[in-house]
Amino acid sequence: MPDGLLSALQHPLAQARGLPAEAYTDPGFFRREQARLWARSWVAVGAASDVATPGDVLPLTLAGQPVFLARGQDGILRAFHNVCTHRGLLLVEEAGREKLLRCPYHAWAFDLEGGLRATPHFGGIGCHTLEGFDPADHGLKPIRLAQWNDLVFLDLSGDAEPFEAHAAPLVARWADYDFAATRPAGRMDFEIAANWKLLVENFCDTYHLPFIHPQVNEYSKAEDHYDVIDGTIVGTGNRTATREGAPVLLPPFPGLSPEKARLGEFLTLFPNVLIFLMPDHYFTVTVTPLDEGHSTERLDFHFVGEGATAPQYAARRQELYDLWAELNRQDITIVERLQKGRVSRGFDGGCFSPALEAPIHHVQTLVARMMEKA
Repeated sequence: MPDGLLSALQHPLAQARGLPAEAYTDPGFFRREQARLWARSWVAVGAASDVATPGDVLPLTLAGQPVFLARGQDGILRAFHNVCTHRGLLLVEEAGREKLLRCPYHAWAFDLEGGLRATPHFGGIGCHTLEGFDPADHGLKPIRLAQWNDLVFLDLSGDAEPFEAHAAPLVARWADYDFAATRPAGRMDFEIAANWKLLVENFCDTYHLPFIHPQVNEYSKAEDHYDVIDGTIVGTGNRTATREGAPVLLPPFPGLSPEKARLGEFLTLFPNVLIFLMPDHYFTVTVTPLDEGHSTERLDFHFVGEGATAPQYAARRQELYDLWAELNRQDITIVERLQKGRVSRGFDGGCFSPALEAPIHHVQTLVARMMEKA
């Protein structure tokens, strides 16, 4: 990893130098990033509604590590390392519903609260216990878990700051929005041939709006946007994100002020959640790196109350799905070309517009701090 990632960024914006090309293209940088950033941060991995019923299990990968989510019989959502504590076999291969997780190798069984419940013949054929062996010391290894609305976050290291502190800027900023009134209603998945950071940076970029998204720039102009930079949250907002006088086609968040009834904010909760908040819906984009040049995006839509399920709103929901999917495809075309450009020896990190690219600079600074953190 080159020295001075952070020092190159810590200049006035007009003189700052961005992350070098290898931060987006080098397999070695990607491996270090997995260990230093992804394994030591609160990372979004999925939705609580994916594992809504006691007994539900869902295998995932985080920072190269096999993990899984499980809804215990007590109704509590937990996360564990996805490995049998006996001989290290991958325990959960696919999503399903189980009362016990039984390892196929030697039939050890674990409950969904993580306890070891059976060790067949461990003391010899016909003897299922062993003197001096305490099953309580050999349960599944838990992982710290937190939720923001339906999103599930994991801290693989166990050393990240409390999630309440991590998400505090977001929670405080959106305190007027009753997210408890919303329901999940739609999902889309995309695979992109680009480094995950380019997806996050592009999300924070208002500079490209008139050139890449002309259909929304007609009423959501780049000059009407403002930057939001507050610790772990970074992005933009727009006070005219909906057309003035446009009819209300979906139930809005209750109790919004007239100003917020037209407001849209588009914020990253670092490192990998992009949140689009509108007066009548929100959706999250969970970004997951596959390798240095490939990522996935999972879009989860949420609408207020009956807006999520009622048939009379079905056409409007579909209209929004189609709009956001088209905007996302426009962005994907650009970030994939950004990735192709990053292999050029002529790219030295680039520069920043002080007026328009402070959020991108902040994202890169957060990355550099995690990469240089002892």
